[in-house]
Amino acid sequence: MAYDLIIVGGGPGGSTAAKIAAERGLNVLLLEADQEGRYKCCAGGIPVTNEEFTPIPKGVGEREIAGGVVVTPKNGPMEFDTTGEKDKGYCMFRTDFDNYLVNIARDAGTQVIYGFRAKGIEINNEGVLVKGPQQYRSKCVILATGLGGAHLQRHLGMEVPPMITGIQAEFTMPESVITEQFGNQVWEFFDRSISEHGIAWAFPKQDAVSVGILGRNIKISNFESFLRYPFIKDKLTGREMKMFGGRKIWAAPIPDKLIAKPYRDRVMIIGDACGTADPILYEGIYQARLSGKLAAETFSKAYDEEDFGETSLARYHNLLLKQLYEEDLRYSYKIHTLLYHSGLLENIIDAAYAMAQEDPEMMQSIIALFTRSQTRKRIWKVMLSHKRKLIKHLGISSSLRLIPTLFRASRI
Repeated sequence: MAYDLIIVGGGPGGSTAAKIAAERGLNVLLLEADQEGRYKCCAGGIPVTNEEFTPIPKGVGEREIAGGVVVTPKNGPMEFDTTGEKDKGYCMFRTDFDNYLVNIARDAGTQVIYGFRAKGIEINNEGVLVKGPQQYRSKCVILATGLGGAHLQRHLGMEVPPMITGIQAEFTMPESVITEQFGNQVWEFFDRSISEHGIAWAFPKQDAVSVGILGRNIKISNFESFLRYPFIKDKLTGREMKMFGGRKIWAAPIPDKLIAKPYRDRVMIIGDACGTADPILYEGIYQARLSGKLAAETFSKAYDEEDFGETSLARYHNLLLKQLYEEDLRYSYKIHTLLYHSGLLENIIDAAYAMAQEDPEMMQSIIALFTRSQTRKRIWKVMLSHKRKLIKHLGISSSLRLIPTLFRASRI
């Protein structure tokens, strides 16, 4: 059967693209490799900014988040409250959130097929052929496969983002105990002894806490070390890991950089497959949905013009650069460079928090780093405007080490 548009991948980006395209009257097929209800290795923090696309109904967002806790080797829990409307967020299982988004796409008219693992894609002047257990044709394809579909991108001669690794488990405990031990707060750990190029976390849900770590060259031994970390060990003692699909501990690749060209004739790449994840906390749901929206809008225009060539689909890349890279990702890479390439990760976090105690503007920017209530561009500008205070808090020795990295970051 032939479709106007095939989307490979039923995560947040793919589902958002499918919904928007179907709402415009297009014949859309969404192919998801896993079965419905599969577990997704993801902390499950959903900023309220996602409601730009669809509301997050009660029952899907398991726990509303009212603040955060930052932990470094030097300083114990450094807390902040998210009192602003734009600072709100939710913690939930991605299984529930992804099912919700797929159902919205289906209600809009998308045909959804689960258990379809695409093995190859052929492009010619007539259209696209997606091959797997069956074969489906369309005018265009959007790849929303995450990094699990890298073989499809390579087969098409397209770039694959560089990757880091995340490892996570879900620890079960009564809701009242979670509230007592973790509160309605997300916990973020910055410590180069457990992850030199990344973070660790504990995200509370209703009856489970997602505990994980990510970074370059992360292994199970790093995850096990984090389970013995202060502020984590005591809270998890005696708690069981949840089983999903016969496994308790899950790992997943996470993109580390946006690819240079996420399109070609009849193809667009979105979400993690495109490298849209934020390289500070490595969350990527909002960015995936934004890229899905832009790809769907680009396809709709190409459909009206009956032109699915590379020049036509380049509009998607231009929109992605304008709406995501120039306002957010470019400045995320700057902040990423300071944190993860200076050797001063914990020092910078400690100094920034100390400054925030004295400066409401700095505090709001730290909160926004976690909640996305400000653009990364805005956060970077606030940081630069306070650089003298930052240097003072860091001290002379650390400041001298930071200057070359700050120079590199400013050139990004």
